[in-house]
Formats: sequence, C-alpha cells, structure tokens
Amino acid sequence: MAQNAISADERAELERLRQVIATGPTGLVSIDEAGLITVWNPAATRLLGWEAGEVVGKPLTETLIPAELRDAHTAGMARYMSTGRPAVIGHPVSLPALHRDGSRVEIELTIWPSWVQGQRHFYAFLRDTSEQRAAAERAARRTDALLSTIEAQRTVTLAAHDRKLALRVVAEQAVTVFPAADGAAVELLRGDELVYTSGAGTMIEYAGYRLPVGGSVSGLAVLDRKATRSGDTRVDPRADRDACRRLNARSLCVAPLYYGDHVIGVLKVTSAKRDAFDDDDVHQLELLATGLASALMHADDYARRVRALKALEASETRFRLTFENSPLGLALSSVDPAIFGRYLQVNPAMTAITGYTAEELTRMSFRDLQHPDDGPVTETSLRRMIDEGIDTIRTEKRYRHKDGRTIWVDVRIAVVRESGGLASYVVVQAEDVTAQRAADARLRQQAKLLETIPAAIIVRDMDGTIEWWNSGAAKLYGWSLDAARGKPTHRLLGTTFAGEGSLAEQSAALAADGRWEGQLQHLTATGRTVTVLSRQVVHQSDGPPHVLEINTDITAARAAEQALALNEQRFRAQFTHSAAGQAIRALDGTLIAVNKAFARMLGRRPEDLVGRVVEEEVMTPEDRRAAHQQIAALFAGEFDSYTQEIQVRHADGRLVDIESTVSLVRDADGRPKHLILVCTDTSARRAAERARDQAAATLAERNAELETANALKLDIIGMLGHEISNPLSAILGYSDLLADDLPPDTPHGRSIAIINRHAQRLDDIVREMIAMVSIDTGNIQAVRQRLSVRHELEQVLEGPGVPVVGDDAEILFHPGHLQQILVNLLSNADKYAGGATRIRIHSDARRVYLRLEDNGPGVPDDFCPRLFDRLARADRDARTVRGTGLGLYIVRSLARANNGDVHHEPNPAGGSFFILEADPAGPE
Repeated sequence: MAQNAISADERAELERLRQVIATGPTGLVSIDEAGLITVWNPAATRLLGWEAGEVVGKPLTETLIPAELRDAHTAGMARYMSTGRPAVIGHPVSLPALHRDGSRVEIELTIWPSWVQGQRHFYAFLRDTSEQRAAAERAARRTDALLSTIEAQRTVTLAAHDRKLALRVVAEQAVTVFPAADGAAVELLRGDELVYTSGAGTMIEYAGYRLPVGGSVSGLAVLDRKATRSGDTRVDPRADRDACRRLNARSLCVAPLYYGDHVIGVLKVTSAKRDAFDDDDVHQLELLATGLASALMHADDYARRVRALKALEASETRFRLTFENSPLGLALSSVDPAIFGRYLQVNPAMTAITGYTAEELTRMSFRDLQHPDDGPVTETSLRRMIDEGIDTIRTEKRYRHKDGRTIWVDVRIAVVRESGGLASYVVVQAEDVTAQRAADARLRQQAKLLETIPAAIIVRDMDGTIEWWNSGAAKLYGWSLDAARGKPTHRLLGTTFAGEGSLAEQSAALAADGRWEGQLQHLTATGRTVTVLSRQVVHQSDGPPHVLEINTDITAARAAEQALALNEQRFRAQFTHSAAGQAIRALDGTLIAVNKAFARMLGRRPEDLVGRVVEEEVMTPEDRRAAHQQIAALFAGEFDSYTQEIQVRHADGRLVDIESTVSLVRDADGRPKHLILVCTDTSARRAAERARDQAAATLAERNAELETANALKLDIIGMLGHEISNPLSAILGYSDLLADDLPPDTPHGRSIAIINRHAQRLDDIVREMIAMVSIDTGNIQAVRQRLSVRHELEQVLEGPGVPVVGDDAEILFHPGHLQQILVNLLSNADKYAGGATRIRIHSDARRVYLRLEDNGPGVPDDFCPRLFDRLARADRDARTVRGTGLGLYIVRSLARANNGDVHHEPNPAGGSFFILEADPAGPE
C-alpha cells in the first residue's frame, strides 16, 4: 500500500539535480511560509556575496530586500497567502537587491510557489541584469544617435529645394547629431582643393576657407572614399596641423559626400577636445553623409521628390497598419553587409513572442535572438537566398526569450527585391509553436512511459482487434507487437472469465459505462495459462472509440491463495518472497503477518507492523468506511473477495495510490477466520492517466486557438484588401491622366509609367488576396448566367493577337468569375510562356471546353502536383518571374464554384494546355 524504496537510478537523478542547483549559473533562493531562507545556492553567493551558512534560517527581507521595498514585499506575500492570487509570482521582475557589502545589485527576480510535505515554499530565481542594463543604455545611446541622424536627414530633405540652405542645414544638423562636436563644415571639391562651403558652430566663420586635398584628413577621406577620424591632429601625420590649429580642431571625423558614384566633397565634424569621436561616430557620420548627399543630389528636382514622398508615405502608412496589426510576429531585417541580419523594424506580435521591446529588438540581429546552434545555419541560408535569387523559405528555429527560456518558432523568410533584382531587405514572419512542440513531446513521453510500465497495456477497438500493446504485454503473452497487431484479442489469448461474467456482459458494460474491471484467464504463446486483473476503459477523441486495457498478472497471487488452503508452508514461502504486497489481518484489525513488499509500501519494517492496528495511521477516513462496508459483505457471504483502489500514507507522510484485493479466509465450519490482503502500487498508472488527460485538454485548447487565429487572419487580409483598393484606384486613375499629358520619353513621363505599372501590379495582388479570402471563408456566390464564350473572349483579348478557333458555345457561368479566370490564364501565359499562341473551343454532350495553348517551357514535372495549390511557385521561375502563387489557385476555385474545373496538360509540341471545363447552357 506504499511506494517502493527509492531506486539507485532515482538516487542518481536526485544527485544530478542537486549538482545542477549547486553549479548552475542562476541564483536559487527558497523561503518557507514565514519568510525564512531554506535554500541558498553558490550562484546566489556569487551574485550577492552571502555564504549559505550566513543566511539560511534568516528572514529574506533582512538579507536581500532593500529597506524601502520590505513593506511592499511583506504585504504582497500576505496577500498571496490569504487570497492565493499572485501579483508578481511567476513573472520576471527587475529590482535592486542588497549585496553583503551593502551595495545594490540590479537583478531580475522570478518567484514560483510550491508545496513540500504539506507546507508552502517559494523559490526565487535571481539573475544579474547589471551588464544587460549597461548594454541597453549603450544601445539606447546609439539608437538616440541614429534617430538624430534620421531627424537630420528629414530636416535637410525639407530644405532641399534651396541648395545653399540645404548645405547650411547639413552643417547645423551635423553639430546637433554629435554631442561631442562643437563645429561642423561641408567642404566641396574645387579642382585640387576642398572649399569650406558651409559651416556651423565654431566652423561657421570659416566659410570660403580652402584646404588642399593632399596632406589632410579630409583629403584622405576623398581619396580613400571612406569615412575616417583623427583623435589628435597635433600628432596625427595625416592632418594639416596648421589648418587644424587655425580652426581649433583638436580631433575630427570626416565622411565623403557622393553625387551618384562621384565624391563631391566631405562632411566634417570637429571638437576642441582630444579623442572626442569613436568608431561608432565614424559609422554614424558616414550614414549621415550618405543621406545628406542624397538630399543635395536631388535638390534640383525637389517638387518631383515631394510628390513621390507623399505617395511613399501613404504606402508606408498602409504597410505600417498591416505590419503592426498582424497577429504573427513580423520583422524587417537588413541585408547591408555592415549590419547584416539586424532587425530594422518589428511589430507588437514579435515583441510578445520574444519578450523584448521593439527598441531592444532593433538593436539586435538574428544572431542575438536565435539559439547559438541555429545562427550559422540561418546566416548561410540568408546569404544563399540573396545570392541565388531564392524568394522564400520556411523552417523552425529556436529563439532565446528575454526571460532566458528557449522557445520554438515557425519562421517564414522572404527577400524583398528592387526592380533590378537587388535585395532591399528581408521580411521575417514568426509564429510561436513552443506549446505545440511541448504537447507533442508530452505525448511521446507518455507513449514511452506506457512502454516502460511492467503491466500489460493493450489498445484495441470495440470489437476486440488489437491496435497496439506495450513491452509488458509482449513479455507476459509471448507475442511481439507485430505478431499481435490486427488479431482479435479474445481469440489470440483464448480469453475466459476467472469469476462470474461473459464476453457479452463485458461488451455491454463498456458500451454503457465506458469501463469494465475483472479477472481474466489468458493463454500465452507457450501454452501457459495466466490470470490477470483486467481494467478496461473506453477512450474516444476525434475518431472511433478505443478500449485501453491494463492487465496485471495475478497468477502468482491466486496460486498463493489456493496454496494457503492446501499447504501453509508453501503459502509462507510464496507470501514472504512475493513481489506484491501481502498481509494477513485479524478480524479486529491486528496485522498477523506482512511480507517485505507490503512493509516497503508503507515505508516500515515488517516487525514494526506485526501485532499492530495501523489502519487509522495509514488509511483515510473515507477509505476505512468503505473497507468496513466491504468486509461486512464478505462476512455475509455476498462475495469471497473485493478489490479496492485507495490511498495510504507512507512513513514519510506522502500518499501512495494502491490497488488492494481483500479475501476472507474461513475455518472448517465456514466461520470467518482472517483476511488476506494483496496490494499493488498503482501510483505510476494513475500519474500516467492524469498526464494523458492533461495532454488531451491542452491539445484541444491549442486547436481552438489555432482556429480563432486563422479566422482572424482571413478577416484582416480581407479588410486590408478592401481598404487598399480605394486609394489604389485613385493612384491608377490619376497616373493614367498624367500619362496622357506627359510624353513617355521624358523623365516625368517615365516616372508616371513606373508608378502606373507598379500600381497595376499592386492592384492585381489586392484582387488576388480578396479572391483568396472569399474562397477560404466560403463567401463565393456563383450566380450563373448564359454566356457566349467567344463574346467573353473578345472582352478580354482586346485585339486580334491570339487566334480563337472552334465553334462558339454558350455556357452557364458567373460573368465576373469567367472574366477573372480568362485574365489570370492569359496573364499566366504572358509571364511564364511568352504569351498564349491559340485558344480552342470545343464541346461534347456533357461539357464545353476552352483550351488555352502556349509554346513556353512547360510546367516542371516535380511541380505539376502543386500547380494549383495556394502560394505555390516553381523554383525554376521564382527567381525571374514575380508573382504571388495565387493565380491558378483562384482560377480553379472560381471554376469549381461554377460547377466547372481547370486542369493542365503538357503540349506535345512543347509548352502547356490549360483547359477550362464548364456546363453547357442548353436550349432556352
């Protein structure tokens, strides 16, 4: 009636756990309900200076909590103890902690409650965040500098309509951006000299000053075409010392200004102090110079850029709304070699997944966020995508959450390219799948646990066909899983019922109550008959019901009972050495004899139990009352034995689940003599059942969350598609009007043509997305009409370019759906096959067929099965042809909504046939 003594493996596992706590890098502190420290590991000593012997047994508030926080800590603990509702328990909290030397250490504290031997304990995990905070402050300073650079670029852009004003604003903004700078100048090349064209701060009075290119730091930046700095111009051999002394420039930082590919001058910041600038300032000045040079380069066409910027701002606003409101984590990542992989922008969902703020993530790259083992693989994949023109990949990666734990994410990576194919940035889409993977791992662990249970566990369907059994069943019955699978259990094992009952009664009980329990006799592969205690329950999830059958071999126990009646000596031998717990109980409750297994269940010695009444010590009141009633039934002769699942208290205070079979022994006159108890520890089985139920509930909850998330995704995509359509229609309309007024061979005409082409592309994507959402949500309404196939083709072809052969036919089809199908098929032929070569109309008694032919490269064989799948694109075309992979998916969906279909056939002469099937209209 208790758990066996701890095994060597369990002792080893406890020792490993102790070593992990002792050697782990995270501080671990435990307190009891009174707030006294009970555990203090070496990591906590390294963090706060206190040795365990100095703090164990002392109040936590006097050791770790600063004085001003103690009242709040005490009140919070009291509130949790009285209400059970946590405020900060289970969540990381940053706060100062007291060091032994009296100083304060910034730590991250996470508290977890636990019950130990009936008492509440609290465990606190401590992590030093001083370096992290310092790093965050450094990163914040860099971010502030970068934001200042962006603001400077914006300010100069506003002044770009006036070149002279723009130059002056460049110098003024440079002083503003760099706190260490007291002067700044724009020096433009005039032959072999650099002329101070504009200045600010201490350099404002030197406008017009000339400096030779050779023998100066500014000239070196021009010649080397890269930014540089000088920490002390008085000793730097590259510097023009006389000029620097005249300008009071003790240290300086210089970056070249470009006009296209040509260096036109430099942007310089100076300071009267030595070593005023570092490498970060060099990089920042280079970024500022790049942006400012671009502003100067475009000063002559300011009006055109303003219009473009307004259009870009509207586009960015739409993108920002989509980006920020996406339920999936989104991030834009840099492809610049200098900051390759750094996150440029992240949405709120990404911060929720990782635990980092947006400011923190934009100072990080995938190398900082991903598990160290995944980072090199990701970098290799990204560079291959950029170099080889691969647009998208999908994989699962491990991220390091801000709280230190590892999470699994489903990552989709897409490279965004310019019109020339050059990579601009990378879009990263992340979905947290940690819970899903954990659920899968728990299911595998449960399966492994069932495999290791010594009892025979069988999974069968309701008619008895074996689907699976564990190694315990294979050992008991002598048949392997492969041999037993698919066989009727009752026929394979020759099932007979040891007591009352029948197969029909068992099946009726399973159908009515969902469970059955009793003793069975089975025949093994060697011909041996075994008696088992069988417990069977019906389990049903998404599919048909199954029966989980747990059979415990009680052959030895039954033999022992029979041997007791025949030979006391043989019974004693079996009794003493039985692996099952057994006891002989007098009618007054006194234990006459117990075996070692029984004593081990209670954590006692046999000699400590014999002669004593221990039921009140080890059994719960409810179990004692139930046992009392069952024993009365034994006395009355209602049955010879009963089996009861109860909990008993071990000597160490814990409760142990057992299954106890109690039999009544009578004397020669039939009067009750004593009771025989046979007990089996069922703790492992009960734990497995609880774990199984918890896993099933978790999976159900996850499925519901995924369904909700998918519905939200479709709603958002549909909403965005409709919101984008209206401003996009305006762009297309105005660009068409402007195109009519501007010759196509002028710069403005070409710009309008580019805007119109990209707007048309975006309009196609929006229409495809709206169509996809309608398809996925089942909102397609196909109101079919009588349509002439040739007439509908004339509406789409807009000219005689593609020949149409065959007699005209009338079909039943939704006009808009047919137009969209024809446009998509013709567009598909233009993009991938050089255009359609012929359209053929023919029909039979059942269907009308419209076949679109081309002489292109055809569809790759390995891609044919996925040709009409959503978002599917062949690797051969993904690098050279732009597209969403939705066109053919929408074509087939619309066709099927109209009781038609679309399929592909290879053209024997080379190329492809895309064939649309439709119902004939029939006679009117």
